[in-house]
Amino acid sequence: MKAKARSRLIVEGQDDLFSVVGLMRAHTPWPQPKYEAPVWIDLGNSAEEIMRPEYLSSLLKASDIDILGLLLDADTKPRSRYGRIRTACLAAFPDLPEEIPKGGVVAENAGKKRFGVWVMPDNAAEGCLETFLRHLVPEESEPLWVHAGNCSSKAKELGAKWRDVHEPKAKLYTWLAWQDPPGQNPGVALAKKILDPHSKEAASFVKWFKELYKLA
Repeated sequence: MKAKARSRLIVEGQDDLFSVVGLMRAHTPWPQPKYEAPVWIDLGNSAEEIMRPEYLSSLLKASDIDILGLLLDADTKPRSRYGRIRTACLAAFPDLPEEIPKGGVVAENAGKKRFGVWVMPDNAAEGCLETFLRHLVPEESEPLWVHAGNCSSKAKELGAKWRDVHEPKAKLYTWLAWQDPPGQNPGVALAKKILDPHSKEAASFVKWFKELYKLA
């Protein structure tokens, strides 16, 4: 069965997909049947895959896509990742800004196709989806968050194998392991309001998403 939506979002992985759905369901109508969703979310598998010029070109030329959004992690290089996307998409969107705005990219070309880019966590800082989600931890859970961070750091000292670049993931999933039930994914945590979808830290992303896809 094909998606009805002619709006598409490309993300790196399943956690990104479920997190976007869990967050946006709190801000705009989003039916449970996935084929009724206002935006169809596809997996790009990695930032490197998403940034490939051939991949981007095929998406921009697709006749069944009117609005295309890209969501990827900055990791340690937010500016260069946007720069690569911009270079690959300039032929189709010649007015893309040289630097990614704080509020993300939303563009429309002469053919009325729309294009957007958001680099997690906030289009400027290093980090990833989990860096963004950390700011959705409710204030009353902050002491537990601090304790989860301390436990993660201690585990690293004792030989935990996660790489330093994945520290935000280690901390978030340690904290999620102590929720009810333990170990749920971020999308479920957002749906259950364990992570706060109405946090002021989520407002910029929500605004970008709704503007790009023309959602109420």
